Amino acid sequence: MSRSTLFKNRLPPWNLLFLAVILSGGGFFWHTTHQQQLLDRVDRQLLATAQSVNFFYNKVPGDNSAQAFLCENLAEFSSLSGVNSSLSVYSPQGEQLCLTEEFASDKNTSLSMKIHPEESMTLKTVSTSHGPSRSLTYPINIQGASPLFLVINHELTGIKKQASSSALILIIVGLFILLAFAVLQQGMKKAKTAAIKKLTKLMDQADAEVNPPPFTVTTAAEPEIQDLAFSYNTMMTRRADCLRRARQFTADVTHELRTPLTILRGETELALRNGRDPKLLRQVLESNLEEISRMSYLIEDLLLLSKGDLGEIPLKMEPLLLNELIIELHHQAQLLATAKNIKVELNCPQELIFLKADNLRLRQVFLNLLTNAIKYTPDNGRVSITLSLDGKNVVTTITDTGIGMDSEHLEAIFDRFYRIDKTRNRNDGGSGLGLAIVKWIVEAHHGSVQVNSSPGQGSSFTVIFPRQLSPESVVPADG
Repeated sequence: MSRSTLFKNRLPPWNLLFLAVILSGGGFFWHTTHQQQLLDRVDRQLLATAQSVNFFYNKVPGDNSAQAFLCENLAEFSSLSGVNSSLSVYSPQGEQLCLTEEFASDKNTSLSMKIHPEESMTLKTVSTSHGPSRSLTYPINIQGASPLFLVINHELTGIKKQASSSALILIIVGLFILLAFAVLQQGMKKAKTAAIKKLTKLMDQADAEVNPPPFTVTTAAEPEIQDLAFSYNTMMTRRADCLRRARQFTADVTHELRTPLTILRGETELALRNGRDPKLLRQVLESNLEEISRMSYLIEDLLLLSKGDLGEIPLKMEPLLLNELIIELHHQAQLLATAKNIKVELNCPQELIFLKADNLRLRQVFLNLLTNAIKYTPDNGRVSITLSLDGKNVVTTITDTGIGMDSEHLEAIFDRFYRIDKTRNRNDGGSGLGLAIVKWIVEAHHGSVQVNSSPGQGSSFTVIFPRQLSPESVVPADG
């Protein structure tokens, strides 16, 4: 294992680290808010106590007896208020007049200590010998005299302990959440690793002869694993189809080449057994030449399709006037149809239709379709060529009144070596590659080819190309 892999494995996953940051930030925010809420509650208690004292004593006459009365009853009011705080009273000059007994017992507290009173109340945190305290200075209004100042101190030790306890609980809960998440994540990681190992094993078992079973996962699996299973099963299906096609292709090629080779061998052996009759030898050589030509056409077609699959056949794309090409092919089709007295009709619009295409390949497409239409149309039949525009598409349809075909053959008619009647095709010199070449050329021009047919009703082949050029965009050759 590489050093970088070890480093990645030892580091905590990013999502776990992100969760820890979120929990830490949230816990700190909650702890700070909770601590402030506790402090606000103390402040409200202190303020309520001060307001109660002020309300109780603001009707006392403003003489020395009032101050004495206030000091004498300070401890009693402290016990009645239910607030665990220490109360003291200061003069307008800031001199301490009296304080509750528990506060006076503090060695660091004396009646000589002074404050700097303000006309409005003040609330702040101060340090004492017992620790931090919350201190409220509140003016007490006495009739006919300057206000006295009530100072209430409340120790914050209990709040600190409560806040610390809450923080400890937060830490324990956060660690538990992190641990539970880590365990869950580890379980999910193991499940994902197990699925990948299973997939690796299935791929290792795949070979050219044996197809591995499909890769199945539960519905509870992660979406990525489900997508991986779907992609793998789709790939295996395509692989099996490709292998089937390759085997079929090999068998068809073998069969197609074996037939002419068998004829060549048989006729040659027959000629050798019958002596050296010049007439017989000439017949054998003519037959051999015919079979050699048949094999040559087959090999050329196979080479064309193979190079097309690999993208090794460059198309010479140039502006092409489709009307002109169709009219020319119509004349050629009439010559081919003369022997069977087949009428070839042409429906071509007056509007000029331009394409950017390979003239030679496009000619091969339409000539192949016309040849098939004439071949499978009985004597005195009819073949029609229709050129039209359909929105942004150029549509060329070749229809015949021939023998037609069943619907079961329509999907496979463009497959290589697919033939409905192999015996008749072989006698006619066909190899089953013509329509496959047509489909390849049309798709190479970003078009499509379709077929409609019914037994005894003829067939109709439709070639559709996107209209890429307008007459205005074509520059004359001499311009």
